[in-house]
Amino acid sequence: MHPIANNSRPSPKIPKKVILISAIVLFAVIGGGLFVTHHYQLWPFLPAPTQPSTTTQQIDYSPPSSDQVTAGASTKETTVDNSISTSTDQNTSSQPINVSFTSVQPGQTVSIRTLIDLVSGNASCVLRMQGPGGKEYTATASTQAYASSSTCQGFNVPMSSLVSGTWTITVTVTDGGRSGSATTEKVL
Repeated sequence: MHPIANNSRPSPKIPKKVILISAIVLFAVIGGGLFVTHHYQLWPFLPAPTQPSTTTQQIDYSPPSSDQVTAGASTKETTVDNSISTSTDQNTSSQPINVSFTSVQPGQTVSIRTLIDLVSGNASCVLRMQGPGGKEYTATASTQAYASSSTCQGFNVPMSSLVSGTWTITVTVTDGGRSGSATTEKVL
């Protein structure tokens, strides 16, 4: 009798380093693939489908029709008329105009800024300054209208026109029959 021959070969052993490196490469490829598909919103990260719009608005670039021109002119006239009547109502009112200082900043040029509770670009502002030794300074400016208030267009007084010391600063605003003023003291 023949002895039984062992035809089986020993199984090759795979080193642990190869398995570890293979796992890392596999995870890197899968992770990179997921990143790219998510970043570019590819399958399985497709955006949710949107419902198609049932109304499509188109812009008409053709010249306006005569009806549109008439309607636009009428709207403009109404707006201007309302603006003028509101301004006239404010001007005929007997209430004084509220004026306040927003800043008085000394320096080579003394910067004086105000806030007026009236919307008007036609009012006038008068600056009067009384300082040490009877020294006086006077200037005028028009107003700048904003949406809900106005301001004097600003007074920039060169310090060379003044002397150092305490000054009484008064700004008076006049608009039609209405007027108002604010006074402050500042060491310049």
